Amino acid sequence: MNANGEKVLVYVIFESEPRLQQYKIIFLEKLATLADKTLIIVNGGLVAEDLEILESFGQVLVRENTGYDTAAFRKGILTLGKEKLRHCSQLILVNDTNIGPMRDLAGVFQTMAVKNIDFWGISYGEIQEDIIGFNRYGYIPNHLQSYFLVIEPLLLQSEEFYDYWQMLTDTDSREEAIGKHETTFTKYFADLGYRYDALVHENRDSAMYIHPLKMLKAGSPLIKYSSLKNYDDQQFLWQGLERESEVPDVLGYVRERTDYPVEILENIVQKFKAVPRDQYILIIDGVENIIPQCTRYRVFNKAEQLRKNGFAVKVVNASEFSLAQAQYASHIIIYQAPWSVHLQLLCDLAHKEQKPVYYDIDDLVFDTFYTNQLSYTQSLTEKEKENYDAMVQNYGEMLASCDGAITSTNQLKEELLKYKDSVLLNRNLASSELIAVSSQFLKEDFGVDDRIKIGYFSGSISHNENFELIKPTIKEVLDNYPSVELHIVGHLDIPQDMKQYSQRIIVHEYVDWKFLPQLISQVDINLAPLVDSVFNRAKSEIKWLEAALVKVPTVSSHIGAFTDMVIDGQTGLLARDDEWKEKLESLILSVELRRELAENAYAFVLENCSIDKKDEMVTYFEKK
Repeated sequence: MNANGEKVLVYVIFESEPRLQQYKIIFLEKLATLADKTLIIVNGGLVAEDLEILESFGQVLVRENTGYDTAAFRKGILTLGKEKLRHCSQLILVNDTNIGPMRDLAGVFQTMAVKNIDFWGISYGEIQEDIIGFNRYGYIPNHLQSYFLVIEPLLLQSEEFYDYWQMLTDTDSREEAIGKHETTFTKYFADLGYRYDALVHENRDSAMYIHPLKMLKAGSPLIKYSSLKNYDDQQFLWQGLERESEVPDVLGYVRERTDYPVEILENIVQKFKAVPRDQYILIIDGVENIIPQCTRYRVFNKAEQLRKNGFAVKVVNASEFSLAQAQYASHIIIYQAPWSVHLQLLCDLAHKEQKPVYYDIDDLVFDTFYTNQLSYTQSLTEKEKENYDAMVQNYGEMLASCDGAITSTNQLKEELLKYKDSVLLNRNLASSELIAVSSQFLKEDFGVDDRIKIGYFSGSISHNENFELIKPTIKEVLDNYPSVELHIVGHLDIPQDMKQYSQRIIVHEYVDWKFLPQLISQVDINLAPLVDSVFNRAKSEIKWLEAALVKVPTVSSHIGAFTDMVIDGQTGLLARDDEWKEKLESLILSVELRRELAENAYAFVLENCSIDKKDEMVTYFEKK
């Protein structure tokens, strides 16, 4: 073991600013006085003038910006080589995220020199679960934080140390760099018998990041650049933390108790405050694709529509949402998520910063006044009803916490205006992808087949009040027209009174939405019955829209959104409860009427119902 060899500093720099920041030069200048040799690894690049400054301190290597500082340290160590390290007495590994020194660094090294240890650092990271998923131990053990590590001779000159760095690869994500190196290094070498310690033992509550003043007072010679981002209490709130910012007191402490130029810290804080942020609309999906059609129309299509109209949009599942994702959003849309403490905190923070939060919902499931009218809820057991009502009430509470609502039909808007002053209409629109897929299956063979296929794309016809509405008509049509078939998508339990038609009832399995246009195009007439109720009047016209895109005509109930969007006799047929037989027969008997309605509906939907449309929602966001 050589305890009298060179002390080597490996200093890693990544510069995101146009010029090398002054705090990095100051820290490097002080560190370099403690080393016999300085090797500076630059991730990315620097202008020639800055490279010249760095060369005044030692050798400079510029590398591709990959692998984070972990890969840069590895580059430095492998560049030095095993034989060079065998003749070194100390290796200092430091990155450029440190601001200081706020005290004499030589004194720090003297303090640690009297300890009988093989490697050391400034601070510890906390023991916690492996939230990043790359730690070999399955949890994050107590560890020296890797922004400042000093390796002493016994470890430095060992085979294990050099082998560790040779084998350390694939750190191209921040999570991999932390999991494979920073949170692993300490335990790995401790388990081999090497001893370690930290200058400051306080590590609770991410102390270097959240409590920079406490760490300075405990003896740390530096503060972390990132800690200055928390320049006021509000910055913590957006991270889901209730903490008091120590940054104002840090500035006072540095000004009064150290020789460090406090204006450097003040300039960094001002930079954080003034940095321009790319604003965006954040959509939080509460359904999370559990009902794919809902997420597709109310989240993905909405995002596409907003982007088409010039907005930046970010989408996140409610279960994966963090407050930081909303900090720089200009507007926030929460799609049908139940109330939660987390989302309530989001609303509270957004209100303080005057960020509008809108609740998107496309069904009357936010008040039991509406859901109690459903035949479905009347068939539930007492416990099932209790759980269902709790869900509805949670939706209602989330709606109440928002500034306004976004919804899909005029009728829903009318009802929501009883709860919110601001309600924006954003109909369910056809995405570019749906239009493209549908265009491959446009119906052109009107009347070629003697069979006439009627399609009901709403699932089971058993215990379905909407199908019950037209069942007498369907039975009569099947009796009167032997060439008619009924096609159904979904699970089918044929009612007893329709068993006689089982040979003419064709069942199709549920399919992914990308295959639905092909399935719809195989029928001649699309059915969209709805029992007249407040709940059903609020439902949207998706069934008509999707059929129109493959040129299949629709007969729908004369209620709600169908009445708003379908022009009776031109883009479809609207049937009151006693008109179903008349309307359906007119299409069965007339190939030309089917063709005319289909062509008209197709043209209308392309013109008025695609995501290119500028509607109330888009217009509102443009004004805000």
